[in-house]
Amino acid sequence: MPPGYHVEEHVRRGLVIGGALTLGIPWALSVTVASGANFSNQSGWLIVPALGPWITLATREKCSGYSSNNLNCLEDPSAQAMLVLDGIAQTAGAIMLIAGIAATKKVVVRDFYSSLHFAPARMGKLGYGGVLSGEF
Repeated sequence: MPPGYHVEEHVRRGLVIGGALTLGIPWALSVTVASGANFSNQSGWLIVPALGPWITLATREKCSGYSSNNLNCLEDPSAQAMLVLDGIAQTAGAIMLIAGIAATKKVVVRDFYSSLHFAPARMGKLGYGGVLSGEF
C-alpha cells in the first residue's frame, strides 16, 4: 500500500441502486393494482416483496366460468402472465439488492490530511482582515 492511502470496503452501489429499483417499482405497481381491486382473490399477498406474486399465483381461487373480463380467475392467462413477470422482476431485484450489499468491494482511498489556519492580520496601513492558510 503506498503511503498516504488506505483500504476501505464499499457496497456495490450499482447493484444496490439497480436492485432497489428493479424490486421497488414492480412491487409498488402490484400493491397499487391489488389495493385498487380491494385485495380480492388472495391479492393481499402482493404486499410481500419478491414472494408476494408467487404466493398469490399459488393461492388464487379457481372460477366456475372463464371470462376475459374477469381478472380474478386463476384460469385467466393474462393475470397469470402478469403475476409471473411481476414475480420474476421482484425476485431479480431482491437478488441484486442483496448481492450488492453482501458482496462488498475493496477500494484504495487517499488519506485526507489537511490543516487550515485562519488568523487575523493587518491589511494595508489602516485595515485589518484575516488570512487563511493551509496544506492539502
